[in-house]
Amino acid sequence: RSAAMEKTNDQVRSNLQALIQAAAGDDALKGKLRMATTAGAIAEAAAEVGIKLSPAAVVKHYAQELVNSDDTTAVENFDLCSWDAGELLWAMSNWKAGAGN
Repeated sequence: RSAAMEKTNDQVRSNLQALIQAAAGDDALKGKLRMATTAGAIAEAAAEVGIKLSPAAVVKHYAQELVNSDDTTAVENFDLCSWDAGELLWAMSNWKAGAGN
């Protein structure tokens, strides 16, 4: 990974941690995050408290964390999402291929 990618990943991680800390003391924000079902909703909630996160940065950070971890940790972190198989299989069958594929 390049130094620029590492710096971006560190910034996203820092901003996500700041969002979690902000939610700890803000019930309205905590409620918005609990109801957020899209990366855009997470970014919007963050923006409301002055934290800059793009939807793509949130998704790519999560994906990169899974890819960079060992197999056991990747499975444990994925399982924390609590997606049921139907949701996951439906989503995967509807994913669009990006320009890099």
